Amino acid sequence: MVGFGTTLVAAPVLAHVLPVSTVVPALALTDFIAASSSGFRLGPQVQRAELWRLVPAMFIGSAFGAWVLFAVPVKTLMLLLGVFVVLYALNGLRPKAPAAPLHGRWAWWFGGAGGVLSALFGAGGWVYAMYLARRLDDPLQLRATQNAVLTVSSFIRVALFAAAERFFDLDLLLLVLCLLPAMALGLYLGHHITLRLDRQRFMQVLYGVLLCTGASLLLRALA
Repeated sequence: MVGFGTTLVAAPVLAHVLPVSTVVPALALTDFIAASSSGFRLGPQVQRAELWRLVPAMFIGSAFGAWVLFAVPVKTLMLLLGVFVVLYALNGLRPKAPAAPLHGRWAWWFGGAGGVLSALFGAGGWVYAMYLARRLDDPLQLRATQNAVLTVSSFIRVALFAAAERFFDLDLLLLVLCLLPAMALGLYLGHHITLRLDRQRFMQVLYGVLLCTGASLLLRALA
C-alpha cells in the first residue's frame, strides 16, 4: 500500500522472538518474491537514469550493512533496530514542509544510506522514496521507478545474504515459508485498501504502531 516498509513493520515484531540477523534475511527473501511480481510491471514509466544513479552506492551500502548485521551482537542489533524504528516513526508523525528538488549527485548519498538501512534493517525504501520524490514530478514515473529500485535492492540483499550462506539455515527457511501466505494476503489487502482508505490517515496509524513496537523493542533490548 505504501510502496515500501514490509520489513520495517514486520522486523520489530519478529525481533521479539527471533534474532535480528535471522529476521532480516528471511524478510529480504519475501521482499524479493513480492517485488519480483510487480517491480517492472510499469516498465515504460521507469526512469532508468535515476535507477542506475542509485544502484552503485546502493550496492556498496548494502554490502556494508550486511557486514554489520552479522558482525554486531544480537542485543546491540535489537537496540539499534528499536532506536531506528522509534526515530523513523517520530519523523513520520511530524509536519513537513515541501522539499526542494535535488541534484542527481545526491544519488550517492541517498543510495548509500538506503543500502545500509536495507541490509541492516530491511528499511531503506523510504530513503529511496525521499530522493525520487525530489527528482521526479510525474506520479506514475515516481511509482514505477520506486518499484524498480525496490526490486533491485531486494535482489542485491538476497544475493549478499546468499553469498554469506545465510539461506542454509533451516529455521530461516521455515520462517520464510510461514511468512509467504501472510505476505500474499497483505499484498491483496493492501491493493484493495488503497482504493478505499485515505492514505494520510493510514500512514498516521502506521507510524503510531511503529512507535509502539519500536519502543517495546528498546525496552526489551535494555532489560
